[in-house]
Amino acid sequence: MQVSRSIESVDQAFEWPASEAPDPFNLTLASKMCVVLILGDPSIQPTVTYFTSGWSPNDVIAVTTPSFQFIVKLPRQPCLSDAVLTCKAEAMRTAWAAKHGLGPKVLCIDPESGGFAMERLRGHTLTVDMIKSRLPAVMRLLRRIHTTAPAKWMWRYNPIAVVTNQLEAIKSSKAMESDKVRLIEKIISNTEKTVKGHPWVLCHNDFHSHNIFLQPAETRFRADKLMAIDFEESDLGDPMWDLAYLIVDLELEQAPHQMETLYGVTSDERLRVRAYIPLALAHCATWAAVRGGAWVQHSRELMARSKGVVDGSNPA
Repeated sequence: MQVSRSIESVDQAFEWPASEAPDPFNLTLASKMCVVLILGDPSIQPTVTYFTSGWSPNDVIAVTTPSFQFIVKLPRQPCLSDAVLTCKAEAMRTAWAAKHGLGPKVLCIDPESGGFAMERLRGHTLTVDMIKSRLPAVMRLLRRIHTTAPAKWMWRYNPIAVVTNQLEAIKSSKAMESDKVRLIEKIISNTEKTVKGHPWVLCHNDFHSHNIFLQPAETRFRADKLMAIDFEESDLGDPMWDLAYLIVDLELEQAPHQMETLYGVTSDERLRVRAYIPLALAHCATWAAVRGGAWVQHSRELMARSKGVVDGSNPA
């Protein structure tokens, strides 16, 4: 088994911290899941690579044979029961999404670790600039997700609660200045008032550039295909949260009108998008602040953008 490292590029100014190399046990398990459980031939010697994402709780491992390519996700800390349950939950959601043509096929789930193996799609995730040049197609993909019937076992995802919980952790550790804490509290309060009573539909809940995948057309007579990946947060939610989260990812929080128009928002939905935009910035800022270290720079950048939205005039 040959092991090498694959580094994902990121087009933001902030330099994303890289995760540590997977434990050798996970590399071996990923290989066995693919060559034994899927291909049924333990004599195959695959090449195994890994991605240094830096923010995922799971190891993302690529297993390649002369004829097949797989992506395996395994808990980075399998000794923690929460990590195993989280990975199992992602496996369930990814398998469900695949059945509806929204993401890659799940080929194998390891019941003990919660890890799962998927087909490795031909293509790549999008950069911010690539999304901006494909906004109509990306909005069609997002609407497809929102109009797909959810599974009965899905929960309700509440981004306000997520940000509130992250802020409480920040207060306990004093990981953020008091003026920034007050700003986030203001954002939470304003969002709660505006989005109350929103509909609950299937949402991705982590819809950003790194989770949108482009499959190039095999021939000139076919169109490129967009798919979503990383469905670990997919549950019932407000579709306007997904839209606002992508707007923030593209750094269009001061000019969201084009994306709102392409999605086809109503006047009520536009109000919710505008309320969610600062919350999406606060979501990312608190997430980064909780992790500390090299993420602090990212948190500060996001808080500066949050203040700009809250203090500025209405977006165009």
